[in-house]
Amino acid sequence: MQIAISLYGFGNVGREFVRLLNRKMLYLKSRHGIEPRVVSIVTRRGGVRAESGIDWPVLVNLANAGTLSEQEGFVGGAPDDLDRWLPPEESGDIRVLVDATWSDLTTGEPGLSRLKGAARRGCHLVTLNKAPLVADFDGMVQAARKARVRLKFSGATAAGLPTIDTVRVSLAGAEVHSIEGVLNSTTNYILTAMSDNALSYEEALRRSQALGLAETDPERDVSGIDTACKILVLANAAMGARKRLSDVKVTGITDVTPRQIAYWAVQGRTLRLVGRAARTDDDVSIEVKPTPVPYRDFLAQVTGDGKGVRFTTDMFGELTIVGGAGGPSAAAGSALKDLVNLARALDGDQGLIP
Repeated sequence: MQIAISLYGFGNVGREFVRLLNRKMLYLKSRHGIEPRVVSIVTRRGGVRAESGIDWPVLVNLANAGTLSEQEGFVGGAPDDLDRWLPPEESGDIRVLVDATWSDLTTGEPGLSRLKGAARRGCHLVTLNKAPLVADFDGMVQAARKARVRLKFSGATAAGLPTIDTVRVSLAGAEVHSIEGVLNSTTNYILTAMSDNALSYEEALRRSQALGLAETDPERDVSGIDTACKILVLANAAMGARKRLSDVKVTGITDVTPRQIAYWAVQGRTLRLVGRAARTDDDVSIEVKPTPVPYRDFLAQVTGDGKGVRFTTDMFGELTIVGGAGGPSAAAGSALKDLVNLARALDGDQGLIP
């Protein structure tokens, strides 16, 4: 099965995705019958394109090189000129746009229009960019359905932690009453360091930045917005919440003090930044806040840069999932997983047969 990929975004995640495809090429063909090829890599200023697929040695060199616009073969052009960058329809291949860019969380742009436009042109969608889903989840789902293409976004909710796939496969047919989890590695590392090493918030943040866990500007993480986006997408996908980011009550960790950490420790609790969505009557409430968690609770065992989530359902009771890698490699792995599952679905194999 030939898969022609247009990759939007060539930062750390996009580059790791190319490296991962190259490493997994033989495995994908032998195990899943999938032969991916990257026909374009697109950034804000233009990109690199080859209709028959960019040669793998060239791709790997690009992934390990500097700025894409400085490399041989780069051509300028607007990234939203989709007819120029997307795989040609007449190729007969499965055509996929993989979005590894950033967009505005309020408007979802430019990713929202780009993804919807690709769907109208018959391209399946794999997005690591959570902003279009945050801004217009229902619109994204409807655009994919109308165009009869697949929309995959497991990398938009917690990278290596299998959340969306759990809901769609393992919990199929179940009503999800609540979802709660530690969904952001950076904030969890900071709170763990404050607790275990008696650090101030500022000291723990600097340590996480030195380790490469926190961005130079960590605002989306420490404000709770990243967790809010993830729990929002999960609630909309698993609970039919039909909510927007403005509906989520968000409190970050910037005001957490060592004194608060010590107070809750005496009470047998530890602070975690928890995102929670819960069904109440005919509505779903969503909140993110630093939460004192009893030591015996599984969320208290999610330490360092770990993540964990708990689903409460009508048929299966409580289901907890802990672990999963973070960072660019895990995000790239999520995109690859979505590609494999997309190909399986189109081939009529839901992964039930080895």
